[in-house]
Amino acid sequence: MNAHEKEQRAQALEAQLLTFHQHNMPLRGVVPPENMLAFVWQLIDSIQRVSYVQTVRTRPISASRADPQSPFFDPIRAAVAVSAEQAEEAFWLVFLATHCGRHLRTGWQLAAELYGASEAVPWTWARILNDPQSYAHWIEDYHGTFVGKFGNHRKYESLKPGPKGTGAIVRSYVAWITGFGSHAAMIAQAHAQTKGNARHAFGLLYKQMRAVLRFGRTGRFDYLTMLSKVGLANIEADYTYMNEATGPKRGAKLLFDGQIDSNTGARVLEERVAALEQHLGVGMQVMEDAMCNWQKSPNRYKPFRG
Repeated sequence: MNAHEKEQRAQALEAQLLTFHQHNMPLRGVVPPENMLAFVWQLIDSIQRVSYVQTVRTRPISASRADPQSPFFDPIRAAVAVSAEQAEEAFWLVFLATHCGRHLRTGWQLAAELYGASEAVPWTWARILNDPQSYAHWIEDYHGTFVGKFGNHRKYESLKPGPKGTGAIVRSYVAWITGFGSHAAMIAQAHAQTKGNARHAFGLLYKQMRAVLRFGRTGRFDYLTMLSKVGLANIEADYTYMNEATGPKRGAKLLFDGQIDSNTGARVLEERVAALEQHLGVGMQVMEDAMCNWQKSPNRYKPFRG
């Protein structure tokens, strides 16, 4: 969106929020004009982040984006580039991107290193699937040479050996996928069990992904929503799953109750958010992201890039 389009969208969102507040249910947290302004612009930021990958899908992508030895390596762009002909590799690249996250200073460098920037042959999905234990040993041997950092959503992760390290996480991911036979079979099964309902399929996969170590609420939500954005799965977030997170829950309490520490339970809040999302038509990922960032600075808009 250019500046004019952003302003138009902001005005439309503010009008929608006011209508909801007046005719559906109170939005006490955005009654102060400065709060309304801050929340609207967090929505705009979130819409742009979600639509970014969709924009990438419409543009040519350089081969360097899939080369871990290139400074231009980008696992998300790489996943988009190979999704049509190498879907299984694309799923793996999305997982790698989600596990590492994009660091504000080092960017995708850690993902490049874990994909095999120092190797003659990258650690592709086929290679890892053939011998996940060797990949875990390789990380244990070489993690001290990596200079890339985990992104904000993954800041508590580790490359060190042990039951909580990256090697163990990847092994658990491989075991989860091979339980279905392949990534494609996993998605097909989810759609079959939910009769093709994109939101129900998301919910099913979200629950099943508990099998992957160290992928809590944020990791699973980020991974599954990215599969949708890249075009690998026709799924859509059904809830924000705020019961397992702090930021979105605090944001929802502030938005609907006007206080960040209200006693309203997560189930009621989820119902309210679902009603507001349906009214705005922005998608649950936008709601989750916007509420989480807005509650950090509710009366003054601040862009968050971490």
